[in-house]
Amino acid sequence: MRFRHLSILLFGAAALAGCNSDEVSGTRTELEPAALVRYVNAVPDTSALDFRFTDGNVENSPQFPSIAYRQFTVYQRARAGSRRIAVFTNPLPYGSDIAVAQQKHVDTSFNFEAGKRYTIISYGFARATASPRHRLVIIEDVFPTTLAATSVGARTIHAAPAAGPLDVYVQTSESPAGIAGATPVARNVAALAATPYVTLTSRPVGGALVYRWDLAAAGGTTALAVSPSSGLPGQAGTSSSNPLAGFQIGRSVITAIAFGPSVAGSRAPQGGEYASLGMRFLPDQSLDSTEPGR
Repeated sequence: MRFRHLSILLFGAAALAGCNSDEVSGTRTELEPAALVRYVNAVPDTSALDFRFTDGNVENSPQFPSIAYRQFTVYQRARAGSRRIAVFTNPLPYGSDIAVAQQKHVDTSFNFEAGKRYTIISYGFARATASPRHRLVIIEDVFPTTLAATSVGARTIHAAPAAGPLDVYVQTSESPAGIAGATPVARNVAALAATPYVTLTSRPVGGALVYRWDLAAAGGTTALAVSPSSGLPGQAGTSSSNPLAGFQIGRSVITAIAFGPSVAGSRAPQGGEYASLGMRFLPDQSLDSTEPGR
């Protein structure tokens, strides 16, 4: 059940990347230039966070409320240009106290370019005694554009603030068999680095054969984390809906994000998978389109 939350990802939002108009009842409405943004909470020592655009623009200013540690959002349209963005404490665990809702973790500006996609990561620690301190890291997402019908593109982002450089292994079975004799797909990946996309063979639809991500300290011989990719199988397209990206859907583009353990005693989720390094798999995009008119 560790990847249960992925089922809520309605990846149709990705199709917005190429849209510049909206037609309703025969009326054509031009859409302003926009970027696509999504938000990831990688802060392991606090409660859920609220991400907001705070520059006074209402349209194309997505708000992402109550994003808990290791959770993420789908892409949403954001007005292009220099935008002010901030992260606040979500007040619900504190009785919706307005004073808590006004607690600002990060306040910064960034220039979002029209037609581009961005992953915005809350990275670091919220507690003043810990380092590195919470800040926003913004990564421009540039996807592979040529994938075979039986291939998947996947990369890894290192977002574990207390971990050193990591070696990333992608294994062809979910059964933990160790990394002895295996070759990492990426070596010595530093914190906040995004690896290049690697090309993998898509898995049979409905089958049990998937992939496993193993993380090890750079140069190490013991896996520190073992995470199956089965939580993101994807969904084939139909005549009325586009495919959803996943490891069983050819020409999918996927990001794996490495998170550190939650801080004991904090309001971040505790125990179980949160007690050690772990992964989440984000559907980036499906390069195929099956819905008429898209």
